Amino acid sequence: MGMKSKVFVIGFHKTGTTSLETALENLGYRVYGGDKNLLKFDDSKDLKEYIHRALQDWDAVQDMPWPLFYKELHDLYPDAKFIMTLRETEGWINSVVRHWGSIRVPLHRKIYNVPCAEGFEETYKRIYTGHNKKVLDFFQNKPNFLVMEQGKNFDYKTLCDFLSLGIPPEEFPHSRKNTRLRAKIKLYRDLRSFYWNKKNNWK
Repeated sequence: MGMKSKVFVIGFHKTGTTSLETALENLGYRVYGGDKNLLKFDDSKDLKEYIHRALQDWDAVQDMPWPLFYKELHDLYPDAKFIMTLRETEGWINSVVRHWGSIRVPLHRKIYNVPCAEGFEETYKRIYTGHNKKVLDFFQNKPNFLVMEQGKNFDYKTLCDFLSLGIPPEEFPHSRKNTRLRAKIKLYRDLRSFYWNKKNNWK
């Protein structure tokens, strides 16, 4: 197979993107994660030059805030493969709140324009569903676009058919299955949130 087409995962966090990243790495793709610098550019030309430079040594990207720049990615790489990861909205917001709670995440603040997930669920959902609709409209009838929805077609067959690759024998990866680990992470997160908010005088 010659040079790989670049693959851009343009679904929001908590839609299975970590599992998809692992799957792509298992298939031999070098996956670049989130890059906060993307949010610093006012000029579209400078932004595109930065993206082009940043992605020279990478085959794929996933993680916020990349999904926000699907149009720029499509302008730069019209023949790339675009994968929209989706999750039912209520399941998505529950997962987001469970994971981040009341932690003030600067990147999220820029995306959602509210202090945190907990207490601002409606805003998060509006931004999430709005993004999904814009992406689905933009890529309608484009052959280099795939929707992978949790609980429906999150599997190697869907992914490998789209990428024209053979299906590996192992099971499709699922991140964070370990519930005991998840409980420890939640405890740590709650403590961190408490001290962070206290330090910054947030009620």
